[in-house]
Amino acid sequence: MRIGIFGGTFNPPHKGHKKLALEMKNKADLDSILIIPTFTPPHKEGKDLASGEHRIRMCEMMFAEEFFTVSDMEINRQGKSFTYDTLLELKRKFLDDELFLIIGSDMLLSFHTWFRYEDILSMVTLCVATREDKVAYDELITYSEKVLRLTESEIIIADIEPYECSSTDVRNQLSLGSDVSIMTGREIFDYVRLNLIYESPFMEYKRLLREKLD
Repeated sequence: MRIGIFGGTFNPPHKGHKKLALEMKNKADLDSILIIPTFTPPHKEGKDLASGEHRIRMCEMMFAEEFFTVSDMEINRQGKSFTYDTLLELKRKFLDDELFLIIGSDMLLSFHTWFRYEDILSMVTLCVATREDKVAYDELITYSEKVLRLTESEIIIADIEPYECSSTDVRNQLSLGSDVSIMTGREIFDYVRLNLIYESPFMEYKRLLREKLD
């Protein structure tokens, strides 16, 4: 089987994550995709990071189709979430399967800084999402050849129209008391509100002011 690996903070997951995963499934001809929320991202601060339990539950809501599987392996392992460690564990589990690591173009261009990146490349095929841009595509190819020493057959670079949304945008809107269901779907938005995720101590006052002021 061809198994995609899609990791991230998913703080929270949004429709942009879903769109990327679905399009990469088609472009890379993947049979299934593992969604793996990180415990502590190695390249980011953990500020405003929802609990692992909440992020797992929200990912299960967002990625509900049968070809998605949400894994809590990095949440349970705790500590820094290094891709190398995760892939070692997955290679032991999926001995006869091909693994494909799904990342964005910005992540590819810093891939040489990842912990044991050469070992990662020996375990997976990179699947890189980029905009339909000839200059950007050429830059990615040059980087993969000159820095990572990959041939074109060893990396998949797919043109995917981005969904203009980020988890930071979602959190910022939530902090203002806004309805973000257009970005996350109603189920996740209701879950966030019910569990008071990403809310500041002054959220109720903000809501009251929004009702009173134009």
